[in-house]
Amino acid sequence: DDILTSAFPSKLDKLNARPHPESPIIFSSASNSYSCLRSIAMAVPDTFLAKTIDFNGTQYERLEPITDFRRDPCEARILYTCRMISPQNAEELILKVKVQVPPRPASDDPSEPLPGPSETTSAELKALKTFREKNTEGVPHLIAHKCELQGPQGPFPDGYVSYSIMTKMSGQDLMALKFWSLEDEEREERRRAFLQVLKKVWAQGMRPYDCALRNILWDTPTKRCAIVDFEHYDAAPDPINMNETQELQRWGLVHRPPPSHWAVEWGLTRDYNARQQW
Repeated sequence: DDILTSAFPSKLDKLNARPHPESPIIFSSASNSYSCLRSIAMAVPDTFLAKTIDFNGTQYERLEPITDFRRDPCEARILYTCRMISPQNAEELILKVKVQVPPRPASDDPSEPLPGPSETTSAELKALKTFREKNTEGVPHLIAHKCELQGPQGPFPDGYVSYSIMTKMSGQDLMALKFWSLEDEEREERRRAFLQVLKKVWAQGMRPYDCALRNILWDTPTKRCAIVDFEHYDAAPDPINMNETQELQRWGLVHRPPPSHWAVEWGLTRDYNARQQW
């Protein structure tokens, strides 16, 4: 609800148009409440996003949403599946849409419309383009991108709308697959496959720091791993110097040992009694 009211202050007209809009909305259950608000969140983009998106004569059709509409500090995002319709191609791709939204109260969010894209989008475009040029396996490749201005129906008229189309990676994320409920052998199999892909990413000079099980996909039929979401990364050292245990801990694939002191956990000092693995 906060996402809707802050990102789309004028998009709840149907709710406000009730005979008595000041009265509370009563749901029969918590699940019905969630389903209703989620349906509104999913429907909101349809009020200002085109169903067909043109990239210099090549057209793509926006299909089903695969995430809710989510807000970051100064923009909102949603992922869809999509496909090329002119020329026609049945391959299913991923469409990431990011839009500038009104600033949050008492924040330093931009208060004027921007041409876009945002810094995180620019970083991801650079990564996906590199993966495409180097034909890197286990990561998305950039297909197309463009920015345009929002129309009057958008959440921030004249602000940007960013469309990024990328290859779709097979599999489900390890969070959804309940990684920590798997057998030891299954977890180890996924760790080995993950490290193979991560080293390829490092070889391109990138070390992601949005490390989470939701960004690791596992495809059971092929027993292959993929990494997604490259909006946040630092420069990576040579992968030959990778501390594999440390990386597995960062991504939630291996439990970290408890710190010897709270200052160690906060990164204020080094745990000199811990075994260093290099």
